[in-house]
Amino acid sequence: MGFFDLFDGFNPSKCKTALRLCIGRIKLLKNKKGLAARALRKEIADLLGADKTESARVRIEGVMREEANLEAFDILDLFCELLVVRLRLIEQEKDLPDDLKEAVATCIYAAKRMGELPELGQIKSQFAAKYGREYAQACEADGTAAACGVNRTAIQKLSVAPPTNEEKLAKLRAIAEEHRVPFDEEEATKSLAQATKSPNNRGNVSGESAESVVGYADVQAAAAAAAQAAGQAQQAAAAAAALAGAHGG
Repeated sequence: MGFFDLFDGFNPSKCKTALRLCIGRIKLLKNKKGLAARALRKEIADLLGADKTESARVRIEGVMREEANLEAFDILDLFCELLVVRLRLIEQEKDLPDDLKEAVATCIYAAKRMGELPELGQIKSQFAAKYGREYAQACEADGTAAACGVNRTAIQKLSVAPPTNEEKLAKLRAIAEEHRVPFDEEEATKSLAQATKSPNNRGNVSGESAESVVGYADVQAAAAAAAQAAGQAQQAAAAAAALAGAHGG
């Protein structure tokens, strides 16, 4: 279901079918990914036990991504179940009920971020038809998602930003403790630090040349920050208007 389905209006039957199919797919994926995550954790523990810290460091981000997806699945499973139960109310009420705001917004937000759940695209189209395309666009945009009520944990778990070195180190430590294997935290810290060093070493630039490069980079950063702030302000205004429309304002 895509853009042109908006012209068909909200269809409770299609929405319920998509929600139930999504719930079923989530349960299958949770089982599959749960097994894969456990296997990855065991593999990393074996590497740590064999004093192969560098290899464990390379693999840890994959484990963290799988576990983040599993947490996102748990949230979406709960919200889809809730929406199935409350679909009659959604059909009868013109405005979006306050207690369903988080569930609806989170499903819309996740639709383009979880390709393994194609039913979310159909669910998003149904709610866009019900509450307006502008509302759906505000829910799925990073700058306005939180204002629309998207679950904050879901936003965090579906983020494409890589985990920090501190988070990776904590996960390696937890896996080592779970499997009772030795863990050279100093070596792991050193490995993570080396992996995140910039390939363009500023040490090769000196004197006035270095200062000009840094100054130019600062100007670029300031310009980018200003543009980002302006864009977020515009998105926030659009989100407020969309929310007002969804609530009959």
